[in-house]
Parts: sequence; structure tokens; C-alpha cells
Amino acid sequence: MLKAASIILIIVALSSLVIGIVYVARGTLMPYHMEFIGDAAMEAISDNPNLAALATVFIRLAGTLFVSVGVLLLAVIYYGLRKAERWAWWATLIGMGAVNGPMVAITRPVGGFPWTLAIVMLTMFVIGIALAAREVLKKVPKSSAAGI
Repeated sequence: MLKAASIILIIVALSSLVIGIVYVARGTLMPYHMEFIGDAAMEAISDNPNLAALATVFIRLAGTLFVSVGVLLLAVIYYGLRKAERWAWWATLIGMGAVNGPMVAITRPVGGFPWTLAIVMLTMFVIGIALAAREVLKKVPKSSAAGI
């Protein structure tokens, strides 16, 4: 069960990594961003180099954060969670929960692909973390007082 949970959570972490790489590499508003903000806003961005630069910074910053979260969680899952370490389960719960939960709410106004992807990632995260909890949380933690 823990192996399946780890695979599910690795897929979610890899999704964050891929999203981040795309955002950093492109450094521009995505088609769904442009569709959401409309032609008038796009003209305003095109006419204002500072606003265009700010949009690029925000896109690349978001991408860098997605890459960072993805890499960190891949390491936590690989080095801790798949070995049923409680600290790793908590780190994964907090790390992925802090990203995937709010992402659904934040992307809802945009709708379309980003919102659908956010829902899929959140659903996979909940399934994966719940499956991992069944095995990780039932394990009795080692204690220095266990021999007493």
C-alpha cells in the first residue's frame, strides 16, 4: 500500500516540477492566462514594458516555486515516506497540502485547464496521503524509552 501511495505522490510532485519547468522556460503568460484577462488587458501589457516585465517575473517566480516544491517533495517521498517515516508523511502532508489545496481555490476563476489540473492533483494528493497514512501512522514510533 505504501508503494502505491508513494507512486501517486511522486506523480503529483513530478506534475509540480513539470509545471514549474514550463513556466520558467516560457516566462510568458500562458494561453489560458491571456484568454482569462482578455484582449484589452493584453494590449495594456503589450503597451507597457514594465508591466510586461512584471508579468514575466511573476510567471518565472511561480515556476521556480513549483520546481522547488516538486524537487523537495520528491526527495522527502523518496528518502522518507517510502520507508514509512512519520516525519516524511507530515512533511508531505504539509508541503503538498499547502500547495495543492489553495491551488484549487486560486485557479478557480481562470477555470479550464489550470483548474482541472489543480483538482486532479489535489484528488491524487488526498488519495496518496490517505493510503500512506494507513501504513505510516499505524507504525509505532521508536522511542529512547522503549527499552524501559
